[in-house]
Amino acid sequence: MNGWLSRVGHFLEKAVFPISRFLYVIGQFILVLMVLITVVDVFLRYVLNRPILGSYELTQFMMAILVFASVGYTMTVKGHVIVDLATTRLSQRAQALIECITSLLGAILFAIVTWRNVLQAGIAWRRHDVSAELFITTSPFILFVAVGIAVLSLVLVVQFIQSLAKAIRR
Repeated sequence: MNGWLSRVGHFLEKAVFPISRFLYVIGQFILVLMVLITVVDVFLRYVLNRPILGSYELTQFMMAILVFASVGYTMTVKGHVIVDLATTRLSQRAQALIECITSLLGAILFAIVTWRNVLQAGIAWRRHDVSAELFITTSPFILFVAVGIAVLSLVLVVQFIQSLAKAIRR
């Protein structure tokens, strides 16, 4: 069973991790755009006294894209903060079991958050919700948040399977 579980984990990793990497590249592109808009806005505001209309609103939308495009990739490379004061003293099997449990709980939690965001995007679409200053439709951004969290959930499922395979192997 362990060999089968490892193969499933490896297959899912090859399917999910490139998606998270692609979203991460989108996030990097959005970060560059945010910097450019902010620099140009500051220049126009203080030098020509003509700021970019709605630059704050644009930055808010881009921030949502940046964060949720990057969260799945950050989990794939384990770039998040880990507090392991207690777990480092445990055996490798116990550590794998703890990682297994936390990955599963995280995947379930973020799957629920994804589902609620999809529902919220539908509500925003039906109500024709738009931003206050530039009248940009908000539902695509809410849906992008759902996509980013869905990718995070899938990454957590992959990590759950890989941790389970480690826990069984030892």
